[in-house]
Amino acid sequence: MIWASLRGRPLRFLPVLSGYVAVMALYALLWHFLPALSAAVFVAMTIWHWGSADATRSFKRAGALWPRALWFLGSIFRGILPMLAPAVLYADVVLSIVAGWSPGIDQADLMAMMPAGYWLALIVFAAQVGWLMVMHRIGAPIKEELGETLLLTVLLTAVHPLVSVGIYFTFWHAWYHDRRLRLWYESTTIGLVDRSKRRDQVIIMIITLLGLGALLYLLPPGRSTLSVYLVAISIMTMPHMIVVWLMDGRESTLLSTAPVQTP
Repeated sequence: MIWASLRGRPLRFLPVLSGYVAVMALYALLWHFLPALSAAVFVAMTIWHWGSADATRSFKRAGALWPRALWFLGSIFRGILPMLAPAVLYADVVLSIVAGWSPGIDQADLMAMMPAGYWLALIVFAAQVGWLMVMHRIGAPIKEELGETLLLTVLLTAVHPLVSVGIYFTFWHAWYHDRRLRLWYESTTIGLVDRSKRRDQVIIMIITLLGLGALLYLLPPGRSTLSVYLVAISIMTMPHMIVVWLMDGRESTLLSTAPVQTP
């Protein structure tokens, strides 16, 4: 539906659905043949997708234009937080979850590549300092940004990853994205005339559940439910990430020469 409005054409459901399914099928094949590479793509994709969502919200809140370099840096800085902070105190849990994605991923190899906890903490801290510097540069409300950053850092560092990341995804990332979709439906006319966001979401949810059922049936036995769920999320996120990236391009100037607000 968003894809149709981005292309400036009336909605044609089957072509849009076919495009989504094609992207997901290609990534599913990559998971089958190259699981380690697919896992690395998933981590990088999630850093970018979650980080750019927060960056987009904060740039809008600041009323700033979107210089490409600052928006890109802010996205990476913020995306590092939900992906690396849980491993500061719960490295074993995080690595066991990642290793469970595929028999082709070895937990011992992951442990050997993982930096020590204090290095992870330093990376997370430096990234969030970088985030706040970007926010200061664009004139965002720095006290609000600092409060949110501290809240998310404590949540994602101190709480068990299955709980903290679940809370972040459901009540932070997904909640904001739902608000963004609502505003998009209200403000965009091409391709979305007389369409209900909730109705479209129900249709997509039914298709998603059918896809999850097919994935559970096709995957070999012995895989944990959590592993299957996360692999499925990665496959479904790929076309979603592409569409959101296109939404970012439509809503912003994304010009490297755009003037920057200063406090």
